[in-house]
Amino acid sequence: MPYRRHVALLVSLLVLALLASCAAPGAAPVEQAESAAQPAADLVSVTYTYPGGVPQDLQAVQDALNKIFNEKIGVNLTLEVIDWGSYNDKMQLRLAAGEECDIIFTAPWINSYTNNVANGALMALDDLLIEEAPGLWASMPPTTWDAARIKGTIYGVINQQIFPKPWGVHVRKDLLEKYNFSLDTVTKWEDMEPFLEAVKNEEGITPIISAAPGDSMWRTTYYGYDPLDDGIGFIGVRADDETLTVVNLLETPEFREAANLTKKWVDAGYFSSNPPSDDEVRANFRAGLYAMGYHVEKPGNDVESRTAYGWDFVSKNLTDPLILDTAGVTATMNGICATSKQPQAAMRVLELFNTDTEVYNLLARGIEGVHWVWEDEAQRIIRYPEGVTAETSTYDPNTDWMFGNQFNAYYRSADQVGAWEATKQMNDTAFPSVALGFVVDREPIKTEIAQVSAILDELGEPIGNGFVAYDEAAPDLIAKLNDAGAQTIIAEVQRQLNDWAASKAPVK
Repeated sequence: MPYRRHVALLVSLLVLALLASCAAPGAAPVEQAESAAQPAADLVSVTYTYPGGVPQDLQAVQDALNKIFNEKIGVNLTLEVIDWGSYNDKMQLRLAAGEECDIIFTAPWINSYTNNVANGALMALDDLLIEEAPGLWASMPPTTWDAARIKGTIYGVINQQIFPKPWGVHVRKDLLEKYNFSLDTVTKWEDMEPFLEAVKNEEGITPIISAAPGDSMWRTTYYGYDPLDDGIGFIGVRADDETLTVVNLLETPEFREAANLTKKWVDAGYFSSNPPSDDEVRANFRAGLYAMGYHVEKPGNDVESRTAYGWDFVSKNLTDPLILDTAGVTATMNGICATSKQPQAAMRVLELFNTDTEVYNLLARGIEGVHWVWEDEAQRIIRYPEGVTAETSTYDPNTDWMFGNQFNAYYRSADQVGAWEATKQMNDTAFPSVALGFVVDREPIKTEIAQVSAILDELGEPIGNGFVAYDEAAPDLIAKLNDAGAQTIIAEVQRQLNDWAASKAPVK
């Protein structure tokens, strides 16, 4: 499917440009906890499984974390990192087989949260949150937690970050200056075309970062829609539609517009004709092979892009208005497996991930003095140690949003100070979708979803990625989707949405 596949791909590749910093209370060096650690025989073992590259110093960071966990909560934590490309398939196989596991990363776009709940793979967390993680529970209002509820029950811990998605661009500053182009004049994707056309002539540079199998300019919230369920991938409602009418997004004029724009840019050579693999993209951008990326351009994202890719960037959000939807709030979560033998201990680990600044920054940033040093401790700004760079660091996941409350992260640069306040402002002022808090129950339509997903992957992806013309290929795609059960899906989701809305209506 064009955008369902693409969102998962971009998040795994370009999320390295997410900001990852926050002013937070200081913490004692991890060595201080060593002498107080409990005897190994008294410890409870907990695993945390998540996607990413395996850092060279993963074991050292795990050991440092366990000096804290041993003392504070009697837990010995194992960090299990599975590479991005195989994480989804491996986790789905493990969960289907009923293998024992503890904490796992889950989201709408990878290791599907709703699918895992439907399949009974995740444990209900309502009581555990209140009893074992009171600080985490109190850190978000009930309305935010409601976004994680499925049939009234919470199965995943929401990682606090930016909730709306400010889709936009981050562009190399040197090339903007060379071509005398300013993002001040840019308000939509199309406004980048003069720059892209100019930079296309730069030897060895492809204007826009691109990864196999291709890229699409379609973003549901950029075009004003709430996708309702990214895992289904083709349905949505207008975020401001009080009638709550569920539509096939592929039939909307907005999707046609996005597909046509993508094809125009593919034909113009703005995307690579031979997109590299997931693992090659970061190295290629660092090598200067791209002029621009496009993703969620959060406050301070230009600094994070510089950290990830080694160039100075200028970034800009192009999404207006910002939309707060259920998928945005639940975009990154950690759950506890239904097979876990130590759910209380696992929840205590999640409590520290989200409330303990030292723990969070160990996991997200590594060990002080080895992977980072203070640049300005008063403002909680860190930097790499002398002789270490983002490229040579032996521990630098750049996936802070995955581990817990990102607002606990230290700043990477003085340029980022205040970014978390700006992020919170975005969260607080985003336009709430009419369907905020609604979660699709896939069980009644799981057969149709499987059938439709296969067609979306085969016929929808080439349209979304601009390899075939929308007007030529869409009629056949839509007809085959309907034959596979698309209208059944729409009707069932509409019924559920209507029931949800009725349950929220005040009693007269």
